[in-house]
Amino acid sequence: MIKIPLVRACTAFVLFNATLCVFFTQSVAYTVSGFACEYHYGQNFITWNNPNATNLQYNVYRSTVPILLSSQLTSANYLGFVRDNSSLNLFWTQQSDMNVYYKITATSQPLAASKGLYVVTCSDNLLYYYVVTVTNLSNGKEDKTFLPGINSNLLPIADLVAKPQPVLQNSVITHNDEIKKVYVQYVDNRDTPLFPALNSTGSFGFNFFLVKRGTATRFPLFLLFEGFGNDATKSINLDESYDNCYAMGVFDWLPIPADDGSIGDNVFFIGYHEDFNIYSNTGTIPTSGIVKTYSQKLYMEAINWLKTQVPIDTTRVYCKGTSSCGYGGLVMAALHPEKIAAVYSMVEPNSTSASTDVYKQMWGAGSSKLKTDVLKWNTSDTLAFTDLKDIQKMLHYNELRSMPVIYDIHGKKDDAVIWNEGKITWLDSLESNKIGGAWYWDQREHGGKNKNFTDVETEPDYYRFATNLSYPAFKNCSINQNPGNGGTTNGDKYGAINGYLDWRDDNIADKSCSYIIHIFVKDLYVGGVLDPEQYSTCTTDISFRRMQNFQPTIGSVIQWSNFDDVTNIKIQHGSFTYNGGIITVPGLTIKKTSNKIKLKIKNCSSRLENDEEGDDLILSQLEFFKTPGGYQMNVNSAAEESATIRVLDLMGRMVWERDVNFLSGNNTINIPAPGSGIYVVQIIGKSL
Repeated sequence: MIKIPLVRACTAFVLFNATLCVFFTQSVAYTVSGFACEYHYGQNFITWNNPNATNLQYNVYRSTVPILLSSQLTSANYLGFVRDNSSLNLFWTQQSDMNVYYKITATSQPLAASKGLYVVTCSDNLLYYYVVTVTNLSNGKEDKTFLPGINSNLLPIADLVAKPQPVLQNSVITHNDEIKKVYVQYVDNRDTPLFPALNSTGSFGFNFFLVKRGTATRFPLFLLFEGFGNDATKSINLDESYDNCYAMGVFDWLPIPADDGSIGDNVFFIGYHEDFNIYSNTGTIPTSGIVKTYSQKLYMEAINWLKTQVPIDTTRVYCKGTSSCGYGGLVMAALHPEKIAAVYSMVEPNSTSASTDVYKQMWGAGSSKLKTDVLKWNTSDTLAFTDLKDIQKMLHYNELRSMPVIYDIHGKKDDAVIWNEGKITWLDSLESNKIGGAWYWDQREHGGKNKNFTDVETEPDYYRFATNLSYPAFKNCSINQNPGNGGTTNGDKYGAINGYLDWRDDNIADKSCSYIIHIFVKDLYVGGVLDPEQYSTCTTDISFRRMQNFQPTIGSVIQWSNFDDVTNIKIQHGSFTYNGGIITVPGLTIKKTSNKIKLKIKNCSSRLENDEEGDDLILSQLEFFKTPGGYQMNVNSAAEESATIRVLDLMGRMVWERDVNFLSGNNTINIPAPGSGIYVVQIIGKSL
């Protein structure tokens, strides 16, 4: 067995040995000096001194055998590259009045401006020799001069596989006096056993922040999708009423140059082609290859890391964003619906397109229909990027998955995300795919000017939603306002789909044989006052999402009833054979005073339970008394109920059966003696 030395740090020095040191010269060429390396949490942090020049590219090679000749610096040993100022955190520099440099550890000093940085995510437990070379981008020439101890390591460096950890860079006080902890997750362009490739070109540091509020045994997590152009001290986009939670802010930014000389562009929180150069806007447009969801994987890695650090309630992860950032939340929900409890997006697009040459370089032309690295749900086929980016299509593909509720708001006067460009089909898609939530529109412009609804009126009460709690999804509500046909003046000026409907969370009964939920018509407020149009009743279709225990098998008969909550009178009922998919009951009458909707699987047996917990019968005070001919059973029933009483032996064989009608109040049933032994009495409700 070969023992691998744990080379945790390496510092360059010069070894004058003619057998190891071979020099090559080029005209107008550059080399680095001061090669050094530190190991932290599954990553080797390579640093060096940059030459005094710009427009350079720094290439990193490695080999398991000593690198003695420049001819060993081949594509097989090539890792990736960084550009000028690789120690500069360019994103936060753009948001600040000063240069911000990366830190390698939370306690270290920021790197100097003269330093270069490349972070290698360890892929195997081997020893490696590294070399850093320089390409002069002015003429495209790479200087492959090999200088032991100057631009390379003398002793091998251990590649020790471990889960990479984000590095705390700074803690700042926001405008509303919260502590925002700023982190960098260093990534590279290779899949490793514990960490995916999160970049196409090489080493890069991605930024995110954390804000902790209150104390809790398990913290809900808000994933806040942020744009750039925000200083670090900006207050987070989450109302202060949401306490005892963590907020994670994620960004959509790459150092892509623009034609005007500025640096920075976004990828709509998705990702880009595996060959895309994040430092260039003059690449080729791919016609083959894979569009990889680097950004989405990065956000999931950040969430997974946070779960190892603090007690996060993984059933309560929420997405929030505005404009393209709201689109980021929808993409997150489309790719990871089982992990997201609720989404709130404001004035967001529902798709994006390769409308510029840079986006075509990222995603290919639409006609190419490049594949992504995401499987189409319940198939072995991967999604085309043209499908993945289209949330309406993703709603259709994901209809049968455990979907989060979606709340959003759009403006008919929005000149950025234009109302007549697909908003009616978006609303139709949400309804037709049985998505839960409420979707609003008003007269707002993109920035919120001239809005009718306040944020409180359109934003969900996040904490009522969890991935392990069921909820109703409404469709065809008779009192929805009219969004129109897509014209800005057609239909109601403001309104909502499902804005009048609500339900009670405290007494949902999700049981193996039955399910109960209470639905009601609520008041609609617009701009802080009651809307002139209020209603006492409506009809709606209801689909039941994220049921935990009520899971009928295909072929089961489901009986449903609709009770007036005030009188407990059954006003509607029916049954259907379950054929799979989402359970939907159409045309239910709902009142402002509340209705109880109850589902039951026919001939499904369960223990006697309280009605609001989804029992078969509304029974209590069950007693047995010995009589000369057998037993007397005394039952107290809260309501009239048809039932079947069976006596079973311990082998489960039925020895006696009788249909009965329980009256409200006390009931006496005589059961004949079945013989000697121990028997079980089973009571099965026949109606709801």
